[in-house]
Amino acid sequence: MGDYTQAETKRQTRIEILNLRPEEVDAGKELWLQVRVISEAYDDLLGCRIQVMDLFNHSVAETELAVFDGISNDTYEFSLPAPQEPGEYTWTVLFSNQEKEGTSFAGSSGQLSFIVKSHRITLNVWGVPSPVPQGETFKVSIGAKCSAGCSLAGLPLVIEDDNHRVVYGHLGEAVLPQTNGVYWTEQELSSPEEETLHKWVIQCCTQELEIQHHAQPETFLCRTTKPSEHQVMIEVLDKYEQTPIAEAYVMLGLYKATTDANGVAVLEVPEGRQELYVTKDDFLSFQTSFVISKGIAIKAELEYCPIL
Repeated sequence: MGDYTQAETKRQTRIEILNLRPEEVDAGKELWLQVRVISEAYDDLLGCRIQVMDLFNHSVAETELAVFDGISNDTYEFSLPAPQEPGEYTWTVLFSNQEKEGTSFAGSSGQLSFIVKSHRITLNVWGVPSPVPQGETFKVSIGAKCSAGCSLAGLPLVIEDDNHRVVYGHLGEAVLPQTNGVYWTEQELSSPEEETLHKWVIQCCTQELEIQHHAQPETFLCRTTKPSEHQVMIEVLDKYEQTPIAEAYVMLGLYKATTDANGVAVLEVPEGRQELYVTKDDFLSFQTSFVISKGIAIKAELEYCPIL
């Protein structure tokens, strides 16, 4: 009879989840939670404790009720570690049977649900020269960043061209200066012998990382051409003033350059007919073709035509 009376005198409580952020969290990162407990008599429960229990009924976090407004009792926002395995989770927030100042309070519980995401690795490539002479080596820069800020130092890379030739590399140990967590490397590659546009695919190997990561392959294109045979000097002048035009854009076939202060650009190109295109702001563009041979020099005269 005594046990029955004690159970009847316990004041009932209920739990509310005030705030859970984020609802989708990177694996192994922190969740932030705030909880409210209200008793049926609006009691002061300051100092009473709540726990967060995982799927296996293990306590993953514990804190106390810290703010009472005359009706409800709130915790401060507190952190709890997200699981390291991606998936959908539902955990339990528990206010166990407790006593304060001679009054007993019945336990209550609530549930919180969230999604754990695998970390995403973003790959980038830059500094790709184009064109590249057939069969010659060239260098590109490769960078990678984790969405959750993990270290990717030494991460293995696999680079494959469209002839299924594979090159293995690794990211460096240091973050690229003036970036936020981009690990990078400079990789040497060999261009195919076929004179055409080629595609390379870069993938990173994430198996050795402690937390599951997902990385989309990155591709880049590079055109291969015949080896350069002749050095061609292109002089760009004002058609009427016959003065040099600096910083004009010059394209001879697939080869590009910008004129210097003397209006001159020098390009290394293969023999044969090549299309020349020259442009500069406030000038009409210039276009023609030449048969490239040893010792050739080209003069391009642009007509001044300012845009009003």
